[in-house]
Amino acid sequence: MKRKSPKERGQALIIIALAAIGLFGIAGLAIDGSIKFSDRRHAQNAADAAALAGALSLGRDETTWKLNAMDIAGDNGYDDNHVTNEVDVYRCDETGASCGVYTGSTEYVQVIITSDVSTYFARVLGINETHNTVQAVALAQKGGPFYDGNLIVALNPNSCTGSNGNIVLGGNGTINLTGGGLFVNSGGSGCGIEQSGCPTITVTDGSITSTGTANVHLGSSSTSCTASSSNIPVPSYNNEPYDYPPDMPALPAECTSPYGTYSNPNSAQTVVTPGRWNQFPPTDSSVHDEIVMMPGVYCVDDVIKLRSRNLVLIGHDVTIYIRSNNYFQIEGGTINLDAPDTGPYAGYLIIVDSDFTGTSPQCSMDGNSINTYEGTIFAPYCDVKVNGDSTGANLDAQIIGNTVTINGGAMMNINYDIDKVVHEPRQVGLMK
Repeated sequence: MKRKSPKERGQALIIIALAAIGLFGIAGLAIDGSIKFSDRRHAQNAADAAALAGALSLGRDETTWKLNAMDIAGDNGYDDNHVTNEVDVYRCDETGASCGVYTGSTEYVQVIITSDVSTYFARVLGINETHNTVQAVALAQKGGPFYDGNLIVALNPNSCTGSNGNIVLGGNGTINLTGGGLFVNSGGSGCGIEQSGCPTITVTDGSITSTGTANVHLGSSSTSCTASSSNIPVPSYNNEPYDYPPDMPALPAECTSPYGTYSNPNSAQTVVTPGRWNQFPPTDSSVHDEIVMMPGVYCVDDVIKLRSRNLVLIGHDVTIYIRSNNYFQIEGGTINLDAPDTGPYAGYLIIVDSDFTGTSPQCSMDGNSINTYEGTIFAPYCDVKVNGDSTGANLDAQIIGNTVTINGGAMMNINYDIDKVVHEPRQVGLMK
């Protein structure tokens, strides 16, 4: 066999060396790539945890929300030392944020982590380090009392005319509003909250708030009566309005479930069950004057009318959901209703759905001293009217309508009880 010349042997060695370097480089890239991938996954987990911590803190109105997010990132190995890593925390309305569809929102927190990963084997190819950039965006919705704990809210954004008022306190009796205030969503300087007749008005532990300017006319500022001006808080104007139309609760499953049923356990009482009802309460001749509602959601397709002076309606842990384009009239009888304490409709006593088109119907209820309503009456499409008779009325009810009128012939007590009305849950979650 012919021996290779020194030149040929040198070329072979060079080829072998180059091949070894190539194989070494490929192996190095694979190993260093694996290290980079591991760091990226670790950094993403850290960003997710930091964004959630910042969002939770922001939702609690804590001024340290950025520091809290940075601390969590640091606990996970990314301490913003500006040598091996950088951590940036933004609210999505801040300069520097890049939150995509959430840009501009005050309810989202973004965490961006940039890390430098030193290489080992890839250095032979001149690659001393690689870089990872990850981000996370988390929702920081505050939640808390529905409509900020206001007792009476008129959501109509349009100024009313004359002295009609989007909120009217009327009659010649006493109206005591306790534990929450009045909020009128209408702007401008026209009528907003008005007084009709000459009621004695007391607002305790609540405020009077308007999105307009000088459109509250109660007490000494009323053109019809100057009574009890000392019991009325000074109005706050030019406040941020609530959304209109508002987000409505989801359509209950009961609206597509089998119809509710009723039975007569004794000669004087009818028991009805949750579900869908074309007419409520039922008017069948076999239904007695005393109706007991089992706990749950009652989806009413037709107008709910309670007109019988002899009717007794009792419901514990119930929600009455009135389908779109319908309304309610409660004009007589003895009514004792309270909303659920738990579940998706916790705190909702009456919900009136709507497509927000056409003329607003009037949703009315007559109260007396023996009737009880506990929970939130959410009828943003209705002109809600609550009338008290000569015996007075007591409601532990938050009232939210398109417009709201309260008329008292005697003593009208409307109380905000935070344990009985709707609460908006605090929502914290990763979005991207």
